[in-house]
Amino acid sequence: MGKAFVLGLTGGIGSGKTEALRAFRRLGARTLCLDEIAHRVLARGGAAYAPVRRAFGPEVIGRDGEIDRRALGRAVFASRRLRRRLEGLTHPAILREMRRRVRAHRRGLLVVDAPLLFEAGLEAEFDLTAVVTAGRARRLGRLRRRDGLPVSELRRRMTAQMPLARKARLADVAIGNDGTLGELRRKVRDTHKALELIYGG
Repeated sequence: MGKAFVLGLTGGIGSGKTEALRAFRRLGARTLCLDEIAHRVLARGGAAYAPVRRAFGPEVIGRDGEIDRRALGRAVFASRRLRRRLEGLTHPAILREMRRRVRAHRRGLLVVDAPLLFEAGLEAEFDLTAVVTAGRARRLGRLRRRDGLPVSELRRRMTAQMPLARKARLADVAIGNDGTLGELRRKVRDTHKALELIYGG
């Protein structure tokens, strides 16, 4: 029975990880996004919905009865204790679903977008790991355009994450993204070619 070559892809907010994932997809890699799995896990009826509702209370529930991810984000980015509590409630279900989906891929390259790859200790789940890096000022600029949040809030969220420099030391591959989108795509293409030599793509 075959097995896909699984690359764990991570980064920090505003580093360009999502664009890198799209670039891998354009090159023919199959992709899996753990944030999408987290959305399902947190949706009403999902494995973590009731535990999160009990733990965080009505303040994180929207008018539609679903978990308000912005409100939840504000709560957990303000407190390491709450962040760890949320991770404890959601990560087991996310990991189970990720493993199930990875097993379904029998060949080729599968790139898994894992925002908390190192924070959650997921290194052993992947054949190789890669991180998308970018300078702090570049990341802030991207986030301001994308999210429209105050700079103070963006800085707080960036500080709450593991530093990108540390992720780069832990990862097998670092993909720098301080240039243009075209430059990022070229770097992803080079990485993809190198990976093909490893997994025989």
